[in-house]
Order: sequence, then structure tokens, then C-alpha cells
Amino acid sequence: MKTTKWVIVMLAGVILLASCASTPKTKSKAKDISPTVEIVEHKGTAWGIDQPAWVAEVIGTVNQKSLCKALGLTDKKIWVLTRSGEELEFLQNWVDQVDARSEIAAAINQRIEDTVIAELRGSDSKIDSKEIERISKRAANVNTAGLEKETDWWTKTRQVNVDASEYTYQYNYLVIYSMNEDLFKKQLNLSLENIKNEVSEDLIRKITEEVMEQSVVKAE
Repeated sequence: MKTTKWVIVMLAGVILLASCASTPKTKSKAKDISPTVEIVEHKGTAWGIDQPAWVAEVIGTVNQKSLCKALGLTDKKIWVLTRSGEELEFLQNWVDQVDARSEIAAAINQRIEDTVIAELRGSDSKIDSKEIERISKRAANVNTAGLEKETDWWTKTRQVNVDASEYTYQYNYLVIYSMNEDLFKKQLNLSLENIKNEVSEDLIRKITEEVMEQSVVKAE
């Protein structure tokens, strides 16, 4: 009888040990070592002014109606330009000169070209590549006279390097440009007149929709 009890106890111990061995150990959480970006200064710092709410709204949306609402603008076509660099003065000069306007004009016309090429190549049209390129170039000739700078904001940020030995600093510049919506539509339509006899009305409508909703311009 005692022998039987001893065997049972031994078997129970073996089962318990096997159970413990098969139970997976809880893995420790992986430590997040991704670099953290911190704002150390911004446009309002010297005056004790907090970053305005519209900055976060503008960064977080590409919808034209939402942008206009966040900025308190009506009947405007909006473009948001962003650029980063090591010198704030350089970024500000870039905006104050013609460069920012040139970036917007280039972005608009590039969107038109891309849309024309994508739609014509994807259709059943037998137009060859050279003809498609010619049509896209003729359409992409929008006059951007009337652009106005609405507002801007800048931040100075720092990001710790991977080895955590030092920081990398940079300035980030955000600029809002606008144009009267009716004026922009008129200038866009004038540009598209060049190809109305060569493409379908559906394509003209597609181009118009694409360009009117375009909002973010990332400068190099």
C-alpha cells in the first residue's frame, strides 16, 4: 500500500515538472528605441505664445474643406508647403522669394501631367506614348498669378541619434498659400482648353477634381 502511494506521489511530481517545463515564459516587452523628436522652439516661443491649433489641423488633413475651416478661410483654394533645413533664415527667404510659388505651380502642372498620362495609358486608346506626352504637356500650363501667402509657422526640433550620444537639430517650415477659388478654376479651365478637342469630358472632369483637391506640396 505504501509502495502504491509512493508511486502516485512520484508520478504527480513528474507531471508537475513536465507542466512547468512546457509553460512558455512571458517575454519581456521590447524596449522602444526609436528616435524621439522634440520641439525645442517655435515661432511663438519668444513671445510666450503656444503653437496655434490650426497647425495640428493642417498637418493632419489634406481635405480642402477641412483646411479652409481650420484656417478660417472661405472661397479659397489652399496649398500647404513644408520644408526642413538647418537654417531658419534660408527657409524664410525661400518663401519670401519666388521659390514657393514656383513649387506650387510645378506641383499643379505635374499633377495634371500625371493624371493625363495615367488615364490615357490605362484606357483603350491607341494613342502612342509620344502623343500622350504631348497632350499632357499642353494641358499642364496653369497660370498661378493671384497666389497669396496666408500664414506660416516654424518649429525647431531635436532628435536623439541612434547611439544616444548627441542630438540632431533642424528647422521645419510650414507655409499656407491660397488663391481665390473662382480665379483658380478659371485659370485651370483655360489651361485645359488646350486639350478639350483631344480627350474626353470624363478626363477633363478627372483632372479638375484631382487638381482642386490637391493640397500638400512637399518642397525638396
